[in-house]
Amino acid sequence: MNRLLVLTLLLVGFGSVFVKAQQCRYVPVCDDQIVNMGNPTGVFKGEKGDAGVPGRAGAKGQSSVGVKGDKGQRGDKCEDGALVQMQRQLHQMQSLLIPASCLTSSVYGKQRLRSGEEVFCDSGWRVIQRRFDGSVAFNLNWADYKVGFGNLTGEFWLGLDKIHQLTKNRGCRLRIDLWKFDDDHRYAEYSTFQVEDESDLYRLHVHGYSGTAGDSLSFHNNRQFSTKDRDNDLAADQCALRHSPEGAAWWFKDCFRSTLNAPWGRSNGAWTRIIWHAWASHDTPMKATTMKVRCD
Repeated sequence: MNRLLVLTLLLVGFGSVFVKAQQCRYVPVCDDQIVNMGNPTGVFKGEKGDAGVPGRAGAKGQSSVGVKGDKGQRGDKCEDGALVQMQRQLHQMQSLLIPASCLTSSVYGKQRLRSGEEVFCDSGWRVIQRRFDGSVAFNLNWADYKVGFGNLTGEFWLGLDKIHQLTKNRGCRLRIDLWKFDDDHRYAEYSTFQVEDESDLYRLHVHGYSGTAGDSLSFHNNRQFSTKDRDNDLAADQCALRHSPEGAAWWFKDCFRSTLNAPWGRSNGAWTRIIWHAWASHDTPMKATTMKVRCD
């Protein structure tokens, strides 16, 4: 009886241990051991290992060729398209109305050319010098005569550089209009007029006189320009200062038959003011002068 009881107890205890062993099969330690060690999760977590070496990049994929889409429908025409076209045509017509030179203009007065340059036109002629009231001093130096001075709507000198550019390699004519202080008017016209550049001291070429004032400019043909600070004449003294301490500027020879850039005013002595000898001799000054050119 006692043996049977002992055997029974042994079998019960062995079964309990077997069951416990089955429960602990898939874990390194049993639950009661984990509890006893203070880890309620049931598994010990190891430390994180170092990152591995990155693998090689894969081969680049083949590019895909897209299929071109269908062409879209044309949009409706803008309602103001006709207006825009009309404005464009109007602008083109207006630009054609702006003259390219004084030759294409019949106006008298200040004019802006198609190039943007402002000029003074006189019925197809371009004015290069005008005097009438003495409001602008003409007894200036070489540098002033080179670039020009005065105002297009008043008295002015266009400038030797511009006169050269205007007349070089072109068939240009010159017209000079003259008025005495009694308003008597005459003119002189030349079929050839050209001025060289500064390297030749703006040498004058003038031929072919016609008109009513007489010829007082051909005397100065082939002469270089002189001012009170640049003496380029043929005289022993300085023609620009010979008859006036104020000074003058012209294509002096030895010395002159005309001088349209002399001091303005009524005469107070022979040869001292604006002179055109062939018409009014040397002691009758001009009240007003205009020099203008017309080029092919």
